[in-house]
Amino acid sequence: MQSECLGHNRGFTLLELIIVIVILGILSVVGAAKFFNQSSFESTQYHQQILSAFRYAQKIAVASQDDVTICLTSNSYTLYYSSGACSGTILKHPSGQGNYTASGTSAISPAANYTYNSQGAASSTGAYSFSVGGHNISIEAATGYVHES
Repeated sequence: MQSECLGHNRGFTLLELIIVIVILGILSVVGAAKFFNQSSFESTQYHQQILSAFRYAQKIAVASQDDVTICLTSNSYTLYYSSGACSGTILKHPSGQGNYTASGTSAISPAANYTYNSQGAASSTGAYSFSVGGHNISIEAATGYVHES
């Protein structure tokens, strides 16, 4: 019985190994293309930055007992100490790296101004929702809560 097992080699043939290598090569090319496309990552990052900016603006408005306005343009945002106007003193970024303003490659639609009062409630010059590169953001007027919708 032992002599029968020694006569039969068990393993992969050269053809099977080549097919597996070709399939792995195709999968790696398709997978690598998704990782080298940075636009979706940048869009998500910019969306998260804007969410953080709204939350920061609300906290500063409550803490300072002063209105804070977020001015959204078609591709940028800036935080101001003011009551509804996109002018005046620009808030400093908490990291100490200059003013709290940023621009990105993702489109913001529609452009509008949002103001947080000393109670944390929000008011707007437009709708209480907008999109950033396909990601939808909503603001609850009474509470000022900002969230993805």
